[in-house]
Amino acid sequence: MAEEQGTDEARAAADGVLEAVRAALRGLEAIPDAAVRARAAGLVLREWPAQRSLPKEIRQQAVDALHSGQGLDFPEIGELIDTDRSRAWRIWKGQS
Repeated sequence: MAEEQGTDEARAAADGVLEAVRAALRGLEAIPDAAVRARAAGLVLREWPAQRSLPKEIRQQAVDALHSGQGLDFPEIGELIDTDRSRAWRIWKGQS
């Protein structure tokens, strides 16, 4: 039951962040000049791949907080974040 609640909380938090990202991207539609709007959208598309690393860094910091800060081992962390212990370790090491 607690695990299901944690999953529900994570899903709700992720949904909130994704909604904010979508709303921010919709801001491109509000640019009145079509040429400027197209160039701005192109810049966002070019920069987007670089932003992929930010959620990975945040996840790695969270796993480190669980391991180093709270003293949990990787099987415990894996269970908490819905993965296995080896993947939890790879996330902690920045390899996944």
